[in-house]
Amino acid sequence: MDYSSEPPHSSLLNVQGAQPFNAEPLAASLVEFPLTPEDLVYCRNHGPVREFDEDSYSIAIRKGDGEEIRLSLAELKTRYPIKHVVAVLQASGTIA
Repeated sequence: MDYSSEPPHSSLLNVQGAQPFNAEPLAASLVEFPLTPEDLVYCRNHGPVREFDEDSYSIAIRKGDGEEIRLSLAELKTRYPIKHVVAVLQASGTIA
């Protein structure tokens, strides 16, 4: 797998593996905030982390009747209202 285009990752994470990138914050960091800051969200990957070009990236959604809808990232950002969701993410186990 090609990891040469891997974006930079937060220096606040305790890196368990570089390729694929797997890291988590120190437990002490998590109790400082009521909501985890983006730089402290753990990362679990099975391949290279990708970044997408906002000007050319699109998503295709196939409806139940077979019709396909294609939306650009710009359309997703402007056509629909922003929604904020508070969620819990959990990962357990060990990295071999």
